[in-house]
Amino acid sequence: MMTVFHIISRFDIGGAERVALNISKSNSKNIEYHLIEIAAADSNYTVQFIKEAEDNGVTVHRAKVRNTKLAMLAFPSRLAALIRKFHPSIIHTHTEVPDLSLYLYSIYSGNLLKNIGIVRTIHNNQLWNRWKWIGKKVEKFMQNKASNIAISESTRDSYSDEYGSVCQIIHNGVETTTQKLFPELVKGKLNILFAGRMEYQKGIDSLIDVVSHYGNDTRFVFHIIGSGSEKDKVTQALSKFDNVAFKDRIPLLASQLGSFDYLFMPSLFEGLALTPMEASIAGTPTIINNAKGLSETLPQDWPLKVNNNDLREYIKIFENLSNLDYKLLQSLAEKYTIQRFSLSEMQNNYEKLYYEICRQATNTCLLYTSDAAD
Repeated sequence: MMTVFHIISRFDIGGAERVALNISKSNSKNIEYHLIEIAAADSNYTVQFIKEAEDNGVTVHRAKVRNTKLAMLAFPSRLAALIRKFHPSIIHTHTEVPDLSLYLYSIYSGNLLKNIGIVRTIHNNQLWNRWKWIGKKVEKFMQNKASNIAISESTRDSYSDEYGSVCQIIHNGVETTTQKLFPELVKGKLNILFAGRMEYQKGIDSLIDVVSHYGNDTRFVFHIIGSGSEKDKVTQALSKFDNVAFKDRIPLLASQLGSFDYLFMPSLFEGLALTPMEASIAGTPTIINNAKGLSETLPQDWPLKVNNNDLREYIKIFENLSNLDYKLLQSLAEKYTIQRFSLSEMQNNYEKLYYEICRQATNTCLLYTSDAAD
């Protein structure tokens, strides 16, 4: 049995966290997966996240410290204890906080990494925005010690431009989710969803501009779901409109995406956005900005796409929604997602990589080669 550790920031909403869980849900009988959080999360989503992991046979390791910086300082001793107890063959980190935490561990007790393979998935187009000088040290460590994996063409190209190294690509995969009704839909209206972290990169200014333009327009209802550092800004700008509804994060939102008529994503950049892929599988078309890591999730000639978050282009799309062939949009998006972003293909590609790393790293892992995932 090969043991694989996935290290993630916290058991909470996030694309990297979802990818780690989706890999760990593999049906492989020869790999034992562990999910390790660095900083403690405490939300309704956390409960659902842990339940989903445990229901799929994944071992979870909770953190006790909630402050991220303090949790990273406490992490090396936690990881050392887990390594001694479970003897992982692979440690897989998921972008920036996990990467830095593993780097700190290597300083604390690098000898314990000697016969362990390291995989590192790059989830973002822009790395180390707050910690540039630390990032340079971590990237040097990762390029020397880890197999760096990009989740999209845009993350590969961005990483190569910034750090001079070309990564292998393994696309994120999504699974079909049984759909249930979102209880707060408004009948007779076009129900449009914005869901995600309310941060600059999500195109918050464009969200405000578009929704404000259609504020109190009786054709539309805008459901804005999520939280983040710019939530107050969004609330202050849009709460005055009768056709705007706010809600905090929703556990298992993917199972309700099919309730909405459209998803709206004006992001400035993404690594590879999962939500529009989940929406496409659920039958909900997405209105997007033509941004890195977001445009890759839909066909190149996707008609619900604007350039540079141009408000005039968004208005043209919204005014034309009633004239579109909705079933054709659903079909195009679903076929594209199924063909390009298969969950099983993502799992198999990572597991093949794990076995290849093991063969190169230690003779012990040769025991697993005949049972590698097909």
